[in-house]
Amino acid sequence: MKRSVGWFLGFFIPMVVSGAALVLLVPSITDPDSVLQPWIPSVLGAVFTASAFVAWKVRPDWKRSPST
Repeated sequence: MKRSVGWFLGFFIPMVVSGAALVLLVPSITDPDSVLQPWIPSVLGAVFTASAFVAWKVRPDWKRSPST
């Protein structure tokens, strides 16, 4: 894939959203009386991991050329 800001943001945003959802679900995951389906944290973790990996691969080159 080509490195670009658009591709990077396209995978970075789902990474942030799934990571935030995991953090918010931690109390429900540890509660034995929770009605949370057990597959939801696994799917969110997989989405986070895959998005983070692809975002890292397509990250743009942030180096600026020196001013002359």
